Amino acid sequence: MTDSLHSCLHSFTNNYQAIMWRLRECGLNDEQLGKALGVSGNAIRNRRAKPDLWKLSDVERLAAYFSLPITACVQLNQLLHELPAYLKTVPNDKRRQAERLIQTKVSQIELYNNSDWPVRQLLRMNQAIVSSKR
Repeated sequence: MTDSLHSCLHSFTNNYQAIMWRLRECGLNDEQLGKALGVSGNAIRNRRAKPDLWKLSDVERLAAYFSLPITACVQLNQLLHELPAYLKTVPNDKRRQAERLIQTKVSQIELYNNSDWPVRQLLRMNQAIVSSKR
C-alpha cells in the first residue's frame, strides 16, 4: 500500500507543480479566478501568497480549469480514503511503521478524509516517503 501511496503522491506532486506554474502565468485576477473555481477572491489571494494553504479539492478544480489531467488528484483522494481501513487491518507494528513513514496517524487521515486534505500535508507525506527511500 505504501508503494501505491508513494506513486500517487509523486504523480500528485508533479501535477501540483504544473498547476502552480499555470497559476503564476494565469492572467485572471483573484476575483475572476475565485468565481471560476467557486471560492472567494480573498481565498485565492491568500493561497497565492501561501501556496501550502491549497486543499486537494482546490488543486483538482484548478487542474480542470487549466485543462490539466485530474487523474492524480482523483486517484490520490481514492487511495487516501481507503488507507484508514487498510491500516486498521494490519498488525499494530506495521500500522505504526506506516504512520511513522507518512508522518500521519490513522485518526488524522480520517479527519482529513472527512474535511479536505491540505496540500502541505500531502507534500510532507511525499517528502517523508522519498527521504525514507534514500
